[in-house]
Amino acid sequence: MKSKQVYSVVIVFAMGLILGTILEKSYGVKNTLKSLGVGSQTSSQGYTAEVSEGGILEEHQGKLKLFILAGQSNMSGMGELPNSRMATHPRIYVFGNDYHWKLAKEPMDDPRNQVDSVSEDQSAGFSPAMSFANTLLEQHPEMVIGLIPCAKGGSSIHEWRRQLNDNTLYGSCLKRIRAALMMGEVAGFLYFQGEIDAIDPKEDPQRTFLSRQWADAFAILIRDWRRDLNLPELPVVFAQIGTNTEPKRFKNWDVVKKQQCQVRLPFSVMVTTDDLPLQDYVHFTTASYQIIGQCFDKAYMQLLEMSRNGQKLGRFQLNS
Repeated sequence: MKSKQVYSVVIVFAMGLILGTILEKSYGVKNTLKSLGVGSQTSSQGYTAEVSEGGILEEHQGKLKLFILAGQSNMSGMGELPNSRMATHPRIYVFGNDYHWKLAKEPMDDPRNQVDSVSEDQSAGFSPAMSFANTLLEQHPEMVIGLIPCAKGGSSIHEWRRQLNDNTLYGSCLKRIRAALMMGEVAGFLYFQGEIDAIDPKEDPQRTFLSRQWADAFAILIRDWRRDLNLPELPVVFAQIGTNTEPKRFKNWDVVKKQQCQVRLPFSVMVTTDDLPLQDYVHFTTASYQIIGQCFDKAYMQLLEMSRNGQKLGRFQLNS
């Protein structure tokens, strides 16, 4: 009798080992634990942000300077990716579209395992983000940077208005920021958008385009971000749209550019992109995105300098 019991135990144990091996290969024990809430960290807002092995170093945790990357495809980045292995930096992280922290590299808006489909960009490529972060670290080598990509190709300023549902651009971006806040503090807001608002509205009569109200819509957007993040002096750097090769389609291009010049916001800077080469009808080359990133950094640094000097900040323009 006892030999039969021992034999049964051995059989059950062996079956357990086989089942465990199958689960690990097909799904992964870590994923199983994660689905049960084991091995993850939860922010005070109730959103889960996993810091897995190879994520944020312990000495960097809680010390990140977070930068929000919002707008449309020229912020997501459409530049060709270099053939060589994408470079990373040990002090630059990204809160990915999969809600995992990792060392940042292009494409910054990587759509793999995307959580919030509302901002998914399947064709995301090289962007201004890594260039911005690398240039910022050259001047502040002690800083640890966290990038939060939220941009969506083809999105209008109207679609960026304040809506708190996480199936909206604003709501999903706010959710990401709150999940990322456990690792640091928001230090800046980078925005590149406006191309879609310049098209002939007849192309898509079901959507709302605000070519002649862009400045007011942007001012409201920044006011809402500053209020929701409780950062009334949140530094804002935004890029003016550059050039295009389809003027008949983008009939309100100059209207949007003028609107962007009319933005009057404290703690904000506009950078221009007119002189930078395109790779297609409206998107920039990889080299151009690198320059835009450097311009974002230059503008951001000037905002910090003015703040240190105790100046009452106002909007000013910085040419690329």
